[in-house]
Amino acid sequence: HFGSRSPSLRSEALPLGLQKLLAEIPGAMAGNGEFMETAKVAAGTSSVTYTADHNKSMSVRKSRHLSMKDEPNRRVSRKYAAEEGAQAAAVGAAAAKPASAAAVRKSRNASLIIAKAEDMRQRQIHLYESGKDPEERDYHTSVHTQDPAKLLPSQNSKLGTDGPACREGPAGIDVAEVSTLQQVSGKNKITPPKKENIWVRLMKQIFTGIFNVLLWGTVIVEVFLIYTGNSDDIVTPIILASVVVAAGLLQWWTELKAESLMDALSGMQATAPVPVVRRSRGQRQDLMIEAEDLLPGDVIFLKMGDRVPADVRILSCTDGMEVDNAALTGESIPEPRDPATAEQGTAPTHARNTAFYGTTVVKGSATCMVFFIGDKTFLGKIASSIKSARSKSTFEIQIEHFVHLIAIVAVVVGLASLVANLMSPTQHPIGYIIANAAGALFAQVPEGLIPTVTISLMIASQKMSARHVLVRKLDAVETLGCVSVVCSDKTGTLTAGDMTLRDMVHFSTASDMVTETDFNTTDPADKVSLASKMLRGGVRNNATVITGPGKYVGSPTEVALTKAGIAAWGQSKVKDVMDNVTLYEIPFDSANKWMFVAEPHADGGQVFSLKGAPERVLKFCKFAYIGKGEERCITPMTPEMLDTVSASAKKLMNNARRVLGIAEKRANVPNDYVWDKTSMEYAKENFLSDMVFIGLFGIQDPPKPGVKQAVEDCQSAGVKVIMITGDHPDTGVAIAKEISIIPANQELPPYTVITDKELADKVPSGESFADDGSEEAKRLEAFWTQVVVHARVFARVTPIHKQLIVQALQKWGGKNADGKAYGDIVAMTGDGVNDAPALKQANVGVAMGIRGTEVAKDASDIILLDDEFASIVHGIEQGRVSSENLQKSIAYTLCSKVPQCIPNFLELAGLPLALNVSQVLAIDIGTDIWTAIAYAWQPKESALMARKPRHPLVEKIVNGGVLIYAYGYMGIMQMACCWVFYFTAPGIHKSIGKSHFTEEEEHVNKVASTLYYYTLVIGQIAAALATTTYHESLFKYLMPNHKLNLCIIFEIILAAIVIYDPACEGVFMTTGLTVKQMAMPWMTFVFISLCEEVRKVFKRKEGHAREIAPKDGLRARLLDQPDGTAVAPSAW
Repeated sequence: HFGSRSPSLRSEALPLGLQKLLAEIPGAMAGNGEFMETAKVAAGTSSVTYTADHNKSMSVRKSRHLSMKDEPNRRVSRKYAAEEGAQAAAVGAAAAKPASAAAVRKSRNASLIIAKAEDMRQRQIHLYESGKDPEERDYHTSVHTQDPAKLLPSQNSKLGTDGPACREGPAGIDVAEVSTLQQVSGKNKITPPKKENIWVRLMKQIFTGIFNVLLWGTVIVEVFLIYTGNSDDIVTPIILASVVVAAGLLQWWTELKAESLMDALSGMQATAPVPVVRRSRGQRQDLMIEAEDLLPGDVIFLKMGDRVPADVRILSCTDGMEVDNAALTGESIPEPRDPATAEQGTAPTHARNTAFYGTTVVKGSATCMVFFIGDKTFLGKIASSIKSARSKSTFEIQIEHFVHLIAIVAVVVGLASLVANLMSPTQHPIGYIIANAAGALFAQVPEGLIPTVTISLMIASQKMSARHVLVRKLDAVETLGCVSVVCSDKTGTLTAGDMTLRDMVHFSTASDMVTETDFNTTDPADKVSLASKMLRGGVRNNATVITGPGKYVGSPTEVALTKAGIAAWGQSKVKDVMDNVTLYEIPFDSANKWMFVAEPHADGGQVFSLKGAPERVLKFCKFAYIGKGEERCITPMTPEMLDTVSASAKKLMNNARRVLGIAEKRANVPNDYVWDKTSMEYAKENFLSDMVFIGLFGIQDPPKPGVKQAVEDCQSAGVKVIMITGDHPDTGVAIAKEISIIPANQELPPYTVITDKELADKVPSGESFADDGSEEAKRLEAFWTQVVVHARVFARVTPIHKQLIVQALQKWGGKNADGKAYGDIVAMTGDGVNDAPALKQANVGVAMGIRGTEVAKDASDIILLDDEFASIVHGIEQGRVSSENLQKSIAYTLCSKVPQCIPNFLELAGLPLALNVSQVLAIDIGTDIWTAIAYAWQPKESALMARKPRHPLVEKIVNGGVLIYAYGYMGIMQMACCWVFYFTAPGIHKSIGKSHFTEEEEHVNKVASTLYYYTLVIGQIAAALATTTYHESLFKYLMPNHKLNLCIIFEIILAAIVIYDPACEGVFMTTGLTVKQMAMPWMTFVFISLCEEVRKVFKRKEGHAREIAPKDGLRARLLDQPDGTAVAPSAW
């Protein structure tokens, strides 16, 4: 069995260590035959028989927890059953037949090894949540809900004689079991993924892909023709080969830059030796072992500064122990730890009695039991979910689709040219025919496309970095412009990630409480104002340490009060208050949930201050302050007043506030009283009674400035914003209402807020959602198809849930008007290791540059350098500009393909070749590639962010409209003009139908060819200006792209050099033109520009191809429509 789901015991199903051990035993690795017989002989009359039937019976339960019965009502472990069987087998074998004693011993050893290993496996089943498969992709365990007194024995581990501290007496696992346990559990390290050799990848970039195959094929044909003497054009193959190699190197280099994800994960693994206690023959053994040698059940000791070496259950710890989970979750605030057993149903990641692999102890020390190691840890689960190869981006799919389309066109044109040559009445040599067909094919291949696209995206990424968006993967630039859903983390992205005092609430009358939000009017010296008294008490009764300007050490709520005081009074006054003499104090602890300070009063006597959870503070309050200013008075606390306080506290909590209560009282303890000898029980009884309630503090991690506007801008642009948080649902909803993610004053429809409990049974059993028609698939589809439409807040989610949310949006989101779901294009933000699976799954992974972990950054496509959500909006806008400009650039590149191709066919009709391969290269590589790249600097057209996002699978960058424009409209106009001016060459008509020409006729042919080439250059200049706008007139838009203007000037200069330079005349087979001949082709520019202006007039009348959202925008519809559905773009 051993974890195999097959109905037979196979050697490959065993752990590697056991395979090695059993390999030394005759018959042990023989499968179901010889070894099964050996095991039966060894077992004798024992009830333990390892057969296929046994394995089959064990597959019924998912947990594979197996038990065996030797007698009624008595459970027997396999280990002991096998030992009894082995002894009986030894006796039976000796009596029955003359068997080798060594063979019997080896057989017995084989069954003992298997039994012992299986026993250990069954122990480890107890570490998982009941009823769940250990191999499930989501992380789950039950150790946090188990009492250590029962948990350790279940792993054959042991507490010390001093209990959970394990500092005395034998404790931990038995040394005798270590060897077998190592074989079963393996090493405590995360398995790295296989990496492809970088040089193999480079070769693939250069020599594979249909586009490269076409270009290399052209190079080979050109070289063959040169070798056979049918061509002397060595420039073309050299330039082509250089372009392919350069493009491959560029792509290879950009991919290498994006690959260090698993290296960063490996850096989180502990490397220092770990103090461990184990048992050996009843004696205690204190050891220092390497972290990778830790085993489940090991008892270890951690102290401040240690990196947690595995997933551990805290057995005991010092008061106030804290663990920094920033490396895992991205949360900058250390979390307290407590060994108390958690309640059933508590998520392991929210339990305070666990610590996870890769996190750090920042305060205190602890005794812990290891429960998961290596790939089974929380970090290991995350690592396994990001090992898969990166899927193709939507941009790569679009480019691949375009390349295939062009390849088909090129091959068809090339074959058509070959057939036409063979069928032509004019007989040509075979070398000439091949060269002509290759030229026709080559003319259709935009050989500058890949470097143009890559360099354009690099330029766009540089422009985005100026807006605090760092692009790690170039294709993310275009994809970001297509994003239809942004899934954002709450803390640090939508909110400041910094707890802030936002409200102070106190009684104005006995039946009413008033809220103060302006703290600048307070003063620590003010003895009358309740707001001043409250804030001074909050600052004084505080454990925060100020380490420097803007630097604090303490709990987030305490720091929030200190910072509020500094903002209102200045740091010097706050220090004066905090440095006042402390007579006696009781620090905050998780049991009391309050803290107490006694200090001398300026007028004599003392002031006692109590601050903590409102319900705990109110228990000590017999009175309350009421009123303002001089009218303030102290009145007895009544039940009605208690209800008012409770209602105010609840209102604050509903608004996502953490609430603290504060109270004080004056005292007159004798001056000679010895405060140091006061016990906590005495203080509780004598100091805390009859306190006077002052008010409530409302503390919150507030939304960042500008986030609300950025969310509304997203919604106006047709982009839905979803909050994904690990916080409580009420906290998430309150923030979501404040920043317009969900309506503030409306009842929320079903599925708007989804919690971890609702997602618990909505995780597919496989790596992703299946379409196999099973009951599970139908159940999941019914749930998730509703969620992707309505959900705006996901709370208390796990890393796997985050990945699942992205997968569901990509599968069932983006529903078209016809009801078909094309899948949303999802951007996901994150900062912790736990966000890495979702970041990698998303179409665009967005990591935080300031708070983000290295793993999150490595898993992302872009990084927000300022951690501002508004930067995503800027990125989307720049992505849309880049996408639009790339489409214009490709359209421009394709415009010249028709006039480049047709001369090859008309040559068969007897016309001298109007455009040779060298001239095609001069246009494509010499001029067009630079002009196409210059589109990266093209400014946006109006109303860009008022349009709905373009779905790349529905409205591709190179769509039917682009092809019709380039081939059927602009290409035809260019071709017509080229032929018009071709035939203006004097005497060209005499060359028609001839295969041999005189020297004079050769010159005429060169003039005609030069005119054709020059007219095409001018036609491309007209196309360059025409394609800068979709529908806006050039007279209004003008020529704002100065780099494009320079490229146009460069085109004219290069064309002149090709025509007039003697060296170039020999290479490109051109000749000098007269002034008149140079001026006439500019009529092409005028003709094409006029046609374009007329077309754009009609285009403007029809409206833009994509629907322009009204002023109230999609945001209003998202917030006001009951079902929250968005209207699909008309272009979809």
